[in-house]
Amino acid sequence: MTIYDLPLTSQPDECDPVRTARWLADGSARDVFCYWNRPLLDDPVLRALGAEGRNKYLRIAFPQSCAPRALSAYTDWQHSGAQVRQSHRLPPGALILTARGALLTTRSHAGLTWARTEDPGTLAALRTLAQMLWQQAEPLAQRQVVPSESEQQILITLLQGLTDQAIARRLNTSDRTVRRMVAQLMERLGAQSRFEAGVRAVERRWI
Repeated sequence: MTIYDLPLTSQPDECDPVRTARWLADGSARDVFCYWNRPLLDDPVLRALGAEGRNKYLRIAFPQSCAPRALSAYTDWQHSGAQVRQSHRLPPGALILTARGALLTTRSHAGLTWARTEDPGTLAALRTLAQMLWQQAEPLAQRQVVPSESEQQILITLLQGLTDQAIARRLNTSDRTVRRMVAQLMERLGAQSRFEAGVRAVERRWI
């Protein structure tokens, strides 16, 4: 499916993305969600979103591959109350979603095509997608916390499927200590299972 298959308020060739971004994220918006998986530097749509949406209602997710230096320009958004996260699971392109409607593209390169929709069914599906993407994303501060050597060893053993008792024997520590560290690591990684914690650690390049 492409954006041409969606119920659109404006056709992709007719959509003014900068004006639409400003309209979606104006001061009346109480929840502004955005994922941005395309080049960051000086993009007029992203600038428009920042100009209108620098408030506590803005949530934005960037790809994990973005360098910290590239994201430094968006620290002001956090200081204004916005929530900024990073994720390795963002679809290509970008999405800006509010109660008013959505602006989206499925392309990541220059010359991309934007579309706008206010269709209730499409917006409901996009809200479900936004919730899933936001839950999978990681706050910037948490991403920067590098695990200790013992935590890295535990993460490796989680990928190997070892039990707490086996890990404790390998690390010469108690079962209780292992259980506590595993629980903390799973919480930091936002993982629902031990194996998922190991996988996410690999994706973050922790191990």
